[in-house]
This record gives sequence, C-alpha cells and structure tokens, in this order.
Amino acid sequence: MKVNQTMRTRLLTVILLFLVLQVGRVIAEEGEAGEGRGGAVYVMNNEASGNVIVRLDRDKDGLLTRAGEYSTGGLGSGPAPLPVRFGGPGPGPLPLDSQDSLISAYGGRFLIAVNAGSNDISVMAVTKKQLRLVSKGNSGGIYPVSVAYRDGLVYVINLGGVPTLDGSPGTPTMTGFYLNEEGKLDSIPGSTRVIGQFGSGPADVVFSPDGRFLVVAVRASNTIAVFPMHEDGVAGEEVISPSNNLDPFGMEFTRNGVLVVTEGVDQGPRNPKPNGSSTSSYRIRDDGTLETISAAIPTNQTAACWVRFSKNQKQAYVVNSGSGTISTYSISPHGTLTLLLKAAGDAGTFGAPIDEAITPDGKYLYVDSPLLHSLRGFRVEKDGSLTAITHVEDFPVSFSGIVAF
Repeated sequence: MKVNQTMRTRLLTVILLFLVLQVGRVIAEEGEAGEGRGGAVYVMNNEASGNVIVRLDRDKDGLLTRAGEYSTGGLGSGPAPLPVRFGGPGPGPLPLDSQDSLISAYGGRFLIAVNAGSNDISVMAVTKKQLRLVSKGNSGGIYPVSVAYRDGLVYVINLGGVPTLDGSPGTPTMTGFYLNEEGKLDSIPGSTRVIGQFGSGPADVVFSPDGRFLVVAVRASNTIAVFPMHEDGVAGEEVISPSNNLDPFGMEFTRNGVLVVTEGVDQGPRNPKPNGSSTSSYRIRDDGTLETISAAIPTNQTAACWVRFSKNQKQAYVVNSGSGTISTYSISPHGTLTLLLKAAGDAGTFGAPIDEAITPDGKYLYVDSPLLHSLRGFRVEKDGSLTAITHVEDFPVSFSGIVAF
C-alpha cells in the first residue's frame, strides 16, 4: 500500500508539472500572437471647423486602414502654423508647434486631445472599435498645444494666458486637472502657472517617471522649465535651466529618468539652420536643475523636433521637419546619446513631417507628413534603420498629433 501511494503521488506530480508547462506554453504563444495581432493608430485632423480624431486599424504587418472619425467636441487650430496674435505666418506646417498634442491615459483606456481653436481639452474613451467623448475641460489659457498625464494627473500648456488690456493674448500658462477612472476631468484649484514671457513658445510638457517633476520645453527662450510637484497635484515654482542649443522642442523620459530633448536650432522665426539641429540628454537633480549627460549631439539634419524611443529604450528616433527625415540615436544605460543614422528613414522631403509614434511592441513607427497630406508608416529594423511599408493619404494640412497602439 505504501508503495502504491508513493507511485500515485509521483504520478500526480508529473501530471501537475505537465499541466503547468502546457499552461505556460499557451500563455507564451498567446503573448506572441498578441504582438502580431495589430492594433490601431489615432491622429487629429486639427481643423478649425471642428477637431476630429481619425482611427486607423493596424494589421499584424503594420499596414493601416481608415476605420472611423470621432469629434472631440472642440475646434482645432486650422492650417496656419501659429495665429497672427502669436507672431506666426500662415498657412504652413507645424500648426501647433508642439509635441504631445494627443496622448493616451490610464493604460490606453482614454485619449486626451488639445483643441487649440476652442481653448479646451477633450477626453475620449477608447473602445474596441470606436472613440467616445467623455469629458472636456477649459485649458486655463489661450491656444493649448501640449498635454501630459501621469497617475490621474493631467497638465496642459497654452501659448497664451488671460488676454491683457491692450488685447494681446498674455503670457503662456499651464493648468492642471484630476482625471478619474471614468474619464472625468476636474480642474485643480491653484494649479495655473505662468511659463516664461509673452511669445516664449512652450512646445512640450512631460512628467518625470517618478512623478516628482513636470518639465516644459520653452522654445523661444531656449530654456527648460522644471516644476516640482506637490502631493496635491499642484506644481511648485519653476526652476529654469538653459538648453544646450537653440529651440528645445520635443521631449521624452526613459524609464530610468533620462530626459532626451530635441533642438530645432532656428536662425530666426520659421528659419531653421540647415543641417544644424541636435539632441541632448539630461538628468534632473533633486533641486530641479538639469545635469547634462550629452550636450547638443548633431543630427546633421534640419529642424529636429519630435522624439520617441524604441521598445527597449536603447534607441531614440528624431523627426527632422526641415529635412523630411528621421534620425536614429543610441542611448546608453547612463543616458549618453550617439548618432547612429542621420537619415534612418525618409518621411518626405517636401512633407514637413511633424509628429511620430511607435507601437508598443516597437515594431512600427508612424509619422505625420502634413504637406503631403499623408500618414507614413515604417518597420523598425534591428540596426535602427527604418523601412517604409505603408502610407495613407487625404489628411488635411492641419493634421497633428499621433498615438499608436
């Protein structure tokens, strides 16, 4: 009896081990299949007559198909690069002059879009096949251009604030909101902050990975503003650091806290220095000042403005609007940048590419090319190069902002 009991115990152990291995194999296969199932890409048409988010279904090979259009309930900026009151000529590319005008929140359950023409932001619920407007919030200023999210906090930056007595749009501002799990926005009392001087042109706002800081790239003043965050969600007093080069624009943090910032290097308004743009990397010290890791590493291209990382965060992809190209940098574990390919991909020499997104699996990169009215897609290769695989036409010249799932 004792022998039989031992044999039964061993047999049950073998069966359980077999089942565990089978379950593990199924989970792994499902994970691999999930990476190959495809997803969706969202862009804003940003039209002055009514802002709309366009959904494009993405197949497992990265190809895109239009799947629907959904109103944000607000107004876009239209095709001019900046309103006359901000000193901008028009019409032309760069309608919002920013990165992160369209972002995701709560793990992709929501999209948050700026409505530059109606001075508000919209929260759109993401369902399997469509988008649904959930809530809107006044941006606290004039002409919102960029928005940041982290752990239920949202901050939006505006090119202008409350209009002054002489009719000018005032200095740039920043305002915060709480975003709950149902997608409802509530403004945070006392959260509005002034950013620089009139015309300083804030271009991007991002949270640090640990949530301790909120960072704003301020183009015209060639500075980066860091705001320490309080526990109640209110930003503290700004700490200003000089940019390593002219026109700091797009930003992204690595998971371990390295801040990568593009530098467009304009010689004058709307006049970028040919082949003169660059990218820098920093860490934030405890007092909010920036410690440079890599200073102004050239792209050898024109008007570097947008930046996104590969899935493993060992490479950064920088869109050069003036050259119509995408440059690739390597990122060391310490945060050191090295230019790998000055033109890893061609987004259209005359297309003025203005924004980009990389899919969560890191396999595909998509770029807005407004002067070609085109959304362009690339396969990300192991050496950092990009292979063109798809394009979708008939977007308005004003379209801007992109999120990829």
